[in-house]
Amino acid sequence: MSAPLRLRLRRTRRLALYALAVVLVLVALLVGTLSQLLPLAERHPEHVAGWLSARAGQTVRFDRLQTEWTRRGPLLQLDGLRIGPGDGLRIGQAEVLVAMYAGLLPGRSLTELRLRGLALTLQRGDDGRWHVRGLPEAKGGDPLDALRRLGELQVEAGRLVVDAPSIGVNASLPRLDLRLRVNGDRLRVGVRAWAKADALPLSAVLDVDRRHGNGEAWLGGDPVDLQAWSQLLSAAGVQVLQGRGELNAWVALRDFRPVMVTTDSDLAGLRFAGAPTAHVAAPVLELERLQVRARWRYSPGGWRAEAPRLRVRAEGREQVLDGVLVGAGQHLALVGEDIEGGVLLRALALTDRVDAGLRDWLYRARPQLRLRQLQAHGERDGALWVQGELDGLAFASVEGSPGLTGVGGRFQGDAEGFSLQLQPQRQMRFDWPDGFGVRHDVQLAGEVVGWHDEAGGWRIGTPALRVQGTDYAADVRGGLWFQGDGTRPWMQLAAKIDDVPMTAAKRFWIRSKMSANARGWLDTALQSGQVRGGVGLVSGDLDDWPFNDRDGRFEARGHIDNGTVRFQEEWPDMTAVDADIAFIGAGFQLKGRGGLGGVNVDAIEAGIEDFGEAPLSVRARSRSDSARLLALLRRSPLHAEYGETLDSLSASGPVEVDFDLLQPLHPGQPGHLQGTIELAGIKLADKRYELDFQDVRGRARYANSGFGADDLAVRYLDAPARLSLRAGGFVKDPQLAFESELEADLDAGVLLDRAPEMAWLKPYVEGRSRWSVGVDMPRAPATPTAAAALRLPAPPARLHLQSALVGTRLDLPAPLDKPAEEALATRVEAQLPMDNGGIDVSFGERLALAARTQQGRTGVQVTLGSAQVDREPPPSGLAVNGRSGSLDALEWIGLARGTAGGGDGDTAADPMPLRSVDVQVAQLLLIGGVFEDTRLQLRPGPQQVDVRLEGPSLAGQLSVPNATGGTINGTLQRVHWKSLPGPVQVRPRDGAEISMPDGQVVAARVQASANDTDPAAIPPLALDIADLQFGKVSLGQAVVRTHPVAQGLRVEQLSFRSPGQSIDVNGQWLGKGAAARTGLTAQVRSEDLGNLMRDLDYAGQLRGGQGDFTLQANWPGGPSDFQLGNLAGSMTVDARNGQLLELEPGAGRVLGLLSVTQLPRRLMLDFRDFFSKGFAFNQIEGTLQFGEGLATTDKVLIEGPAANIRIRGRTDLRQQQFDQTIDVNPRSGNLLTVVGAFAGGPVGAALGAATNAVLSKPLGEIGAKSYRVTGPWKEPKVEVVERDAASPPPPKPQAR
Repeated sequence: MSAPLRLRLRRTRRLALYALAVVLVLVALLVGTLSQLLPLAERHPEHVAGWLSARAGQTVRFDRLQTEWTRRGPLLQLDGLRIGPGDGLRIGQAEVLVAMYAGLLPGRSLTELRLRGLALTLQRGDDGRWHVRGLPEAKGGDPLDALRRLGELQVEAGRLVVDAPSIGVNASLPRLDLRLRVNGDRLRVGVRAWAKADALPLSAVLDVDRRHGNGEAWLGGDPVDLQAWSQLLSAAGVQVLQGRGELNAWVALRDFRPVMVTTDSDLAGLRFAGAPTAHVAAPVLELERLQVRARWRYSPGGWRAEAPRLRVRAEGREQVLDGVLVGAGQHLALVGEDIEGGVLLRALALTDRVDAGLRDWLYRARPQLRLRQLQAHGERDGALWVQGELDGLAFASVEGSPGLTGVGGRFQGDAEGFSLQLQPQRQMRFDWPDGFGVRHDVQLAGEVVGWHDEAGGWRIGTPALRVQGTDYAADVRGGLWFQGDGTRPWMQLAAKIDDVPMTAAKRFWIRSKMSANARGWLDTALQSGQVRGGVGLVSGDLDDWPFNDRDGRFEARGHIDNGTVRFQEEWPDMTAVDADIAFIGAGFQLKGRGGLGGVNVDAIEAGIEDFGEAPLSVRARSRSDSARLLALLRRSPLHAEYGETLDSLSASGPVEVDFDLLQPLHPGQPGHLQGTIELAGIKLADKRYELDFQDVRGRARYANSGFGADDLAVRYLDAPARLSLRAGGFVKDPQLAFESELEADLDAGVLLDRAPEMAWLKPYVEGRSRWSVGVDMPRAPATPTAAAALRLPAPPARLHLQSALVGTRLDLPAPLDKPAEEALATRVEAQLPMDNGGIDVSFGERLALAARTQQGRTGVQVTLGSAQVDREPPPSGLAVNGRSGSLDALEWIGLARGTAGGGDGDTAADPMPLRSVDVQVAQLLLIGGVFEDTRLQLRPGPQQVDVRLEGPSLAGQLSVPNATGGTINGTLQRVHWKSLPGPVQVRPRDGAEISMPDGQVVAARVQASANDTDPAAIPPLALDIADLQFGKVSLGQAVVRTHPVAQGLRVEQLSFRSPGQSIDVNGQWLGKGAAARTGLTAQVRSEDLGNLMRDLDYAGQLRGGQGDFTLQANWPGGPSDFQLGNLAGSMTVDARNGQLLELEPGAGRVLGLLSVTQLPRRLMLDFRDFFSKGFAFNQIEGTLQFGEGLATTDKVLIEGPAANIRIRGRTDLRQQQFDQTIDVNPRSGNLLTVVGAFAGGPVGAALGAATNAVLSKPLGEIGAKSYRVTGPWKEPKVEVVERDAASPPPPKPQAR
């Protein structure tokens, strides 16, 4: 550029600036001048009204004017403003701004009319047109025509009510700023509105032909807060709760209707609320971001929308719907290259225009849908065609309903049908909590077709569908029929199942139709194995599922190969299962065989008729070995309660088992576990008790409460026996947990070998008897907690034995002695193990025994006359107390001597030393006699046994040495010996009955005691007796001294002393049993034979007299075997100066003079039956010879003042026959005395016979006569014979 040109331009710029400055100064001067002149306008309002009327082209009036200068120009404040003739358009308060600066610009108005607080209403009509209500109205015209000449209309701080009932909008905006400019028919509006005073406003611009309603509008905000506008943003039940971002919307209007809407918006934090559903009170949709560039266009008969950009971000992922096109109305269309419809489907759940049930499912199931290359075209009520690719379909499970993900394939179809070609590489996930309960991951290959049937429903099926799961596979064909009436579909499916693991069945339990217990059992039961040849069938209306009433069919069958089934959690699994299984309807059945804990199960049947109602039933049969069965029981729940018993048992041999289980699967159902076991000759042993049973046969029963086997045939110790076992609910006594009984012939020694505490009895017991042996185990006491149960010791087991003891001999002192053939009810009770407890034994009411073992020492208490002991046993040894009907004192003393030890702890001599005996005996057996009501006390010591006797017939102390051959010393206050037992019925003190044998039994015991006594074994005796009686014979003081000899016992001294009487005896007792023989010599001297006879229990037969008697006798057997028929020897009698007293009237009593029954008293000079009135004698002398069963005398002479009587002849002591001659010689001169002596009563033997023969003859007519007495003792024959005819005396027998 040349320099002159630059110079000229610089000058021009400078001149322009100067000119602009001058203009600005002039304008400022003008504005200042006008501002100063503005108050003059208030004084001339008519000039202002004229100026405004000129501007408006019509009359303008107002009531009051105020002016104010502003930066933009003068401001006129008018009250009561009216425009037009008459009342015209009444505006009220208004402001008119004279825009001095902007008004000078082209196209801009010099004046602006401002209205404040105007309330407007934007209303939508039923035809879709929008109208504004609330602007100042003119009569008969458009208010905009009256206002347009006044320039731009501005509304400040106005209020707007939006009323669109057809779309459900009715809202009020508290603030509205509006600028409106009318230029002919063109209306241009700018709006800024606030939904809340403190919120961000929205802006809107409208440019429309107010005559035809054509134009454009814009609405937007940047930023925009949608939360404040939520009351306006509500339609079809959906309300916008919040959201921020950029909003732009362009609307094309035709006839005041929107015909096209274009938006380009970017919003974030969107939150929508929808209409409530059945399960959700306020459904909400939240979008993290929404980007939309879309256009909606109205066309005749419908509308069309396309979105080049539509992206939604929700829950952390973005869904892209770019390029989607939607058409509705007469022409239907949906086109998209890649459509994700998850958010759109959830948005449908918010609107109340969709069925409430479907909306509820859409919201809760959160469906996801992705389509590719979608093309859908059609006409309303006409043809429809659709095709595309299903890239993904998913929805969640809702309240147990099925959920699905991963379905994909190529589809096509029309209004009448469709087909879906599944993609096998896709993995579908099917989740049905109320059905299968576990997710199924499967791959589907095949085609699914659907078609609309003539009944208005839809049928969906497949000719061949391959289903490949994680551990199963099947080929399926069939379909579903949706009947179109809102009910469940009809299903017809058939499947052929590949060989699959048996555990795969757990995935197909219909849990909504099964109880939790049934499911739990099935899940536990199916452990392993293969199902081969499986098939399935479903046919029926699913409204009738699970087809319980034969209104459909569900069936699945297969064969289990090498399966493992757990029928109960606590029992071993059944293995090697080879069975057919069938699921039919709501239940299942299983039939086959297998093995249970090593036991072969030949046949098993199991099933549940109805999973929802019925219990589990299992029945099985098995033939196996008892050893395997026992091993199974050890692994069963029975081991928890009967473990000790099962662990100690061993068995072998064949058994046959029947098993029956009914397991409840629902509350209140009955159930059981039971069965039988047939034992066919097995061996059974118990190592705890060393029991070994052979050839066990019979039937045992078992149940979940226990087991029982009654009356089993066994062999025990090579002898037949009967065995019973019961446990739990099979016991007879509910207090017991286990019972066992054995009926067998057992040897006493074998039993005692099993009880060391009773081993001391073994030498005294011999034989074999029928025994009932039982073992009882009490139930454990109930405890509140398991910990307390662990602290409590298990109650001990009890052993009990019972026997009549026939066949067993007791070789114990009386009354404990018992022959083998005698019955004695015996009972034994013991605690097991015996070394920790005690033993109680009772022999009927004869005695009771209690043994207790502590710290290796055993104490035994025996109580006689009772079925139970009345005190605790001693720490060790044997103690005896109680009461007994009879007891052998010498045997008990011998027992005490044989078991005496060196003290309480000395058991070397005997394992059960006798500690004490304290027994009250009704009849004490001693030295061949019986002593009534005697207390026997024995105290064994180190050197001797102290014996104390206390009773009415026996009292004193004895000292019996322990050493063999020692002398027994004793001092006895009284010994009242009786040869035969007297009746004893009551105890002497308390009056309670005593159990005792009768007199014959006691006599037998006395005799048995004597027969079994070895005289050589009787130790030396040194006894001093203060009062001795034999029967009724009182002998006074006695001294006994004996000593043993080679084969028996010798009596050195046996002397009896009483006032005026002296008896000395010596002799010997040799041999034992059948070889025994007794011999003695006795010397009797008496100063008063009457007193002697009284002491000998014959008082009243003899008065006075003195005499000597000598007896030399021997007999076979012991002292107690004395019998007249066996007596050999002689007796010499020499008596003087006495009198035979009167006893009984009647002739013939003298015939018993030498009778066998009266002979003992005759030998002792008891002649009381000779004369009833008494007979004085001066001398009685004679000798009797005994031998060969005869008593013979050639002369027994009785000399008296009245007569002399001589007796000769013999008496057969064995045949009890008389053969005697009696001579009676009255003394001369004394006949009256004789007559007086004989009057009214019996006389001597001859006179008695004569009296019976010639009873009518007076005694005074009798002379010397002889009488012959023959015949039996009870009815003798008496004949009077001449003295010359009397037979000579018989020869004397030879003494032996």
